[in-house]
Amino acid sequence: MMGKWWLRVLVGLLALVVVMVGGQGNQQLGDAQAATGIPGKGSPSGTPIGIFGFYFTTGFSLQPENRYTSVNRSVMLTTTTAHSILGSVDPFAIDHFQWYQSTNDGKTWQSLNSDQKADLTITPTQAGTVYYQQSFQYYYLSSFLAPIYYSRVAAVTTFPQPIPATGLKVTSDQSYLYNNQRNAMVTYVHGTPTPATATGKLTWTSSDDQLATVNEATGEVKANTSGQSGTVVITGTMTNDDGSTETDQAAIEVGGGLVVEQQVAEGQTATFSVQGSFAEAPSTVVWHRIMGGKDSVVTSENKLSYTTLATSMADDQAQYYAVVTIKAPDGSMQNMTTNRSKLTVIPDTTPKVTITNQVADVTDNTGNTTSELTNILSGDTCKVTGSFSDDNPYSKLTDGEFLITLPTGVQPDITVDGQEAHFGKYPSGDNMKVLVTGVDFSKTKTHTFSVTFTSNQTDNRTMKTWVDLSGEDAQHNKINTYSGAPLTLKFTDGKLHAVANDVNFGEITTTNLGQEIPGIATGDGDLLDVTDNRRHKTATTIDLRQETPFSNGQTTLTAGLSYDDGLGLSSLLTNADQTVASVASGMPVPSIGKSHGENLKVKVATPDFLPGKYTSQLDWTFVTAP
Repeated sequence: MMGKWWLRVLVGLLALVVVMVGGQGNQQLGDAQAATGIPGKGSPSGTPIGIFGFYFTTGFSLQPENRYTSVNRSVMLTTTTAHSILGSVDPFAIDHFQWYQSTNDGKTWQSLNSDQKADLTITPTQAGTVYYQQSFQYYYLSSFLAPIYYSRVAAVTTFPQPIPATGLKVTSDQSYLYNNQRNAMVTYVHGTPTPATATGKLTWTSSDDQLATVNEATGEVKANTSGQSGTVVITGTMTNDDGSTETDQAAIEVGGGLVVEQQVAEGQTATFSVQGSFAEAPSTVVWHRIMGGKDSVVTSENKLSYTTLATSMADDQAQYYAVVTIKAPDGSMQNMTTNRSKLTVIPDTTPKVTITNQVADVTDNTGNTTSELTNILSGDTCKVTGSFSDDNPYSKLTDGEFLITLPTGVQPDITVDGQEAHFGKYPSGDNMKVLVTGVDFSKTKTHTFSVTFTSNQTDNRTMKTWVDLSGEDAQHNKINTYSGAPLTLKFTDGKLHAVANDVNFGEITTTNLGQEIPGIATGDGDLLDVTDNRRHKTATTIDLRQETPFSNGQTTLTAGLSYDDGLGLSSLLTNADQTVASVASGMPVPSIGKSHGENLKVKVATPDFLPGKYTSQLDWTFVTAP
């Protein structure tokens, strides 16, 4: 027994010695805090500094408030104390309270019989103002060396008759309380009546005791420590002497520091913020991310909020939390770990459609590209192939139909994913539109297609075509139309065509007689425009002769006409064929003239020149083998 008793005393003395320094410091901090301006029995102690339900200094966490009452109507003064972590090491120490009263504006103070309780019930018997102050010491067995903490001075004003409240305003010291700390977090609600001197009785109730309880008399709100989150509404009710009441409410959020879940659209950022207020700035704030069972630190920038990068679906269901460390004035550290906040990423349902299409002349694809057929003959089989892909796995695209333009009158063969497709046709100018329905994207995101037709075109013409895909969602709402790259179809007759253009040599005067004068073809173009639509291009020569001399219908002009091949060779033309160009087998016959440097030149002899308009006729002859 003796051993145990001495052990208790030693522990208690140790606790008293340790907290003594903190107690003296609090008294010095609180000298200017007497709200009434009345000098107290002792200097009011400073407000204790606390965080997350832990306190770094000792003092009154709830001060006695001024009260108003009427004669013979009881009123209660109450306080609540907070103890520093170091000052709470003695498990046997308790608070010892003492109330003091002054009836002469603080000139003298009298001790009241104390039952060592924080509450003091007063029943005034006459009107007037009396001042009260409380002190406490925290010790076990002996008060020796235990610091004394003093409250603010509170005034109790008594009126001859009750003053009813006509309104009430409720406020809360904090709007957020943590539910995941070892010590329950506490705040206080306050009620200010209208008028401020109303003498009614103020009581408190909580909308949900599972979230937070409230002391009916003191307004102390205490959060749960079981992790239950939500919003609790604290209601203050002031009951007047005549039974009438005035009420008001304050909402307090209870949680683990972060919102339980946050939703953002894919591609947007998400911001997580630690809730609540902090008496001291955090020393460190480390943010963590949990994904797939792996916990990783994402930032240690000591910020109470964290913003992600632009989110993707890979971030869906990730969890975030923060570890906040506060450094106390005495150098000790206190950690708080928030709850985990789940991130839900709402997928972007915008379709990401890609269309590929290419074309080929199945009959003879020589000289063609995947985007252009240059020589489609009547009877040729042409084939447009490609694919539709929706690269967004969360796309709202469920159904599609595609449209392609084809020559009027052809009978297409169309498949989707290798299966015969259903389609309809309708005229569109010189062509027709072919509509293919039933492309299902609800399960399969990529489809292939082919459109095969036999050309019925006998004229030379060029048309553009491409594939348009129109999409719908599950409710059959049109989403968008997506287009493939344009395809060029050139239909020809398979023949060689040539057009000889007129050549003008201008005016011949005495200044240019006897000189070679170059001609200018119509439109400043070629002498001979050639279009070679032959599929099998055999070797070809082009012969030229001057069929008739220059004449004005009456007079023949003495003039020489020569052909310049653009390579420095010039040939005088006669009425006999001369070969002016040779084209090898497999090569198209080109146009002849300015584009390749060829030209005609005329030279008029000096004698017998008579003014007038003279013309001559040329014959161009194509000779092909065999």
